[in-house]
Amino acid sequence: MTGQLSSPSRRSSLAKRAMSLATAALALTSRASAANLAGTYQTVNNNSLASAMMLGVMDEDNVFILDKAENNTARLNDGSHVWGSFYKLSDNSVTGAKVQTNTFCASGATLGNGSWLVAGGNQAVGYGGAAQAQNLNPYSDYDGTRAIRLLEPGSQTWIDSPSTTVAQVNMLQSTRWYPGIEVLEDGSVIVIGGANSGGYINRNTPTTDTVYQNGGANPTYEYFPSKSNANGNLPICNFMSQTNGLNMYPHTYLMPSGKIFMQANVSTVLWDHQNNVQTNLPDMPGGVVRVYPASGATAMLPLTPQNQYTPTILFCGGSVMSDQMWGNYSGPGGNILGLTASADCSSISPEDNQGNQVSNAQYVQEETLPEGRSMGQFIHLPDGTMVIVNGANKGTAGYSNQTWNQVQYNGQNVNTEGLSQDPTYLPVLYDPSKPKGQRLTRAGFKASTIARLYHSSAVLLPDGSVMIAGSNPHQDVSLDMPIGITPQAFNTTYEIEKWYPPYWDEPRPYPQGVPDSVLYGGNPFNITVNGTFMGDSANAKAANTKFAIIRPGFSTHAMNMGQRAVYLDYTYTVNDDASVTYMVNPLPNTRAMNRLLVPGPAFFYVTVAGVPSYGKMVMVGTTPTGTGNVPFTAALGSALVSLPAAVNSTKFTANISRTGGSSSSDFGLGKIIGIAVAGAAVLALIALGCCLWRRKGRNNNEKVASRQSAAPWTSRDLGSGPEYKRVDTPVGSVSGGRFGAARMDSSNTFESYRMHDQASTMESKEGHGGYYDQPRSGSRGGYAASPLAYDQHTRGSSQGQYSQQGWGEYHAGDAGAYYEDNRYGGGGGGHSYDDYPPQQYHQQQQYQSQTPQQPYYDNSRHQQQGSYSSRR
Repeated sequence: MTGQLSSPSRRSSLAKRAMSLATAALALTSRASAANLAGTYQTVNNNSLASAMMLGVMDEDNVFILDKAENNTARLNDGSHVWGSFYKLSDNSVTGAKVQTNTFCASGATLGNGSWLVAGGNQAVGYGGAAQAQNLNPYSDYDGTRAIRLLEPGSQTWIDSPSTTVAQVNMLQSTRWYPGIEVLEDGSVIVIGGANSGGYINRNTPTTDTVYQNGGANPTYEYFPSKSNANGNLPICNFMSQTNGLNMYPHTYLMPSGKIFMQANVSTVLWDHQNNVQTNLPDMPGGVVRVYPASGATAMLPLTPQNQYTPTILFCGGSVMSDQMWGNYSGPGGNILGLTASADCSSISPEDNQGNQVSNAQYVQEETLPEGRSMGQFIHLPDGTMVIVNGANKGTAGYSNQTWNQVQYNGQNVNTEGLSQDPTYLPVLYDPSKPKGQRLTRAGFKASTIARLYHSSAVLLPDGSVMIAGSNPHQDVSLDMPIGITPQAFNTTYEIEKWYPPYWDEPRPYPQGVPDSVLYGGNPFNITVNGTFMGDSANAKAANTKFAIIRPGFSTHAMNMGQRAVYLDYTYTVNDDASVTYMVNPLPNTRAMNRLLVPGPAFFYVTVAGVPSYGKMVMVGTTPTGTGNVPFTAALGSALVSLPAAVNSTKFTANISRTGGSSSSDFGLGKIIGIAVAGAAVLALIALGCCLWRRKGRNNNEKVASRQSAAPWTSRDLGSGPEYKRVDTPVGSVSGGRFGAARMDSSNTFESYRMHDQASTMESKEGHGGYYDQPRSGSRGGYAASPLAYDQHTRGSSQGQYSQQGWGEYHAGDAGAYYEDNRYGGGGGGHSYDDYPPQQYHQQQQYQSQTPQQPYYDNSRHQQQGSYSSRR
């Protein structure tokens, strides 16, 4: 005789069965909607080998990834560390690549001949980012501060010479870390400013030198290929002196006049780089800083026939902090983790489409983001919209070891290092065609599950999706950060995601006749889209078509350097078979357009009724095979012809049923009903299971556990407010530094890299002891051990020892010095952020702004004209 289960046992069994059925129903629901990817993220590869600090789309099937020199687990066949890789779009595979010089915080661009260039970077380092001589263990990397790395079209081998002498052809004339870069109309590049070594922001406090920051800042500029005498002094860009403090990675955009629009700190100028003369434009409203480390999202709006190719620069997000809170090379002036980023979106149109300065150009408040965002990144989409991805709601970019981002975990001190909190997991779409107040939306978008913070990157892919990768708010690889703590901690990230825009699930057009190159001027060309795609709505779809040339740019640090989107004028004829023949004009034959969209490779998209084709790589301003050499003078063809009126058909007059969203073929009524039924079943079964489980708990005298809320972030606004104007560089009594007999003041960043504890930017470091981080343990899932697990006192090589040097003592990247303040129980109090008492900051003395020094003009800089030749 079969025994019967007791009542509690039956209820438990029924509960488990209900939950199993609910899971099965949920799986059916998931399978039913698997094709509906629009507005979602998808992980396409779990290991990029090198964490993607930088991305660049090489062609229709390959993307390069670059990382700083750090302890990635992956090794090449020769045993060297992997700091670069190549991602293949067709199968999502990743292959390691040889990179010798440290690319940490370099800038990048595509030359007019199609070659990729990555310029500048950081010094050679070892474990934990410790500065060391070149080609020493453990990494055997080389100084990257003057390096120029080249990747030629069709190649998967970086030309990366370890030479650091100016005798080497492919080297910068000056050390540059976080330099600005802009491609010019002749296909060459100008490299602007930067720092000589690491730091949170580009200034000392106090300083006797507002131009060079006692050797820390580099306000000069140069060209590649070189246009100056290799032994001559480089000219100073006065704007880089004016904005010292907050001018690393200045925002730069070549204008129709040939001048460069530049924005840094809160200042804006038009800069005539050929004559080294600048014209001031209005300051950024509200004191919002957009450059690193505030890192607002920035892009030039799409250039279209409708806006007459008038350049408008849009900024969204960033940070507002007091001068005191911005600190100096060594780090911020206080706890910035609870400081909410700006939500402001403002734009400015400095010139018209012919290069005439707009006399009354002003910043215009466009929109307000759903939440403040630092490290957000604008990506142009083929349908004319722009998406902001990645970033954080609080804090800034960068990392540092401070008391306020240190936590107690399992009895040990853990430095979370990162200077941001509360990742912004949802993208935001900006549509410039809509009225103000309606341009931003994220309705229907799903959140990512991966935090994309400092050193994350994103780029438009040929298929119209957005590749998102990287994130490492640490001085070296860190894979065992604790979770569920305050402040939040984040690991080094290797997962590669795709974000799918709203048009993703629609059937795609497959245009025929897309050219291999698009010139400045000349005759129109024909492109055809077949009648199967155009269908009964051929007239409406033809009238709602866009021809876009998009250069995705070089992605790093929440920027896409050189990113542009230009749309072409067209007319059309709807044929009897519903196919459409488009007559498309090339780019205008003006030097202004030659500057707005400089020569080089880009992707050509045909977007019909909001749905883009796959992008085809084309050459802009040259023949399909390119020019070989740069610089060159781009040819201007004949003036554009006046296009004839469009010809519609009387047969295909239906309205467009849908733009964007899910395809009717993939997401029909039956599927919707199926999902609804499955969803209802899920809800019913879950409710039944929970009810039975709850009854079981009551009968066993169990209490239902209450959810514990996470520790709230403070609402204190540390350092922000109306008193903020700009980061100034006060003059003090300290002299010397790296380039004199005395030591550096606020950070000692450029000398021994032996950083000491300091309680604030106004207190002496010498009064505090050195900080040593204790090794920590933890599973790293097959990855390399944490840099903290190494014995800092026994590492060495035949050429030197890391004698008595703790992990937190030396300069290791963007935060400069790392230090601890024991006032708040750093030795083991385990306080949360809100447990800390308000910090008492010293009032910083107000200094009068100093008159900038006269720029030094290098009269011989045009005497030697260099060139660079590609195999293209």
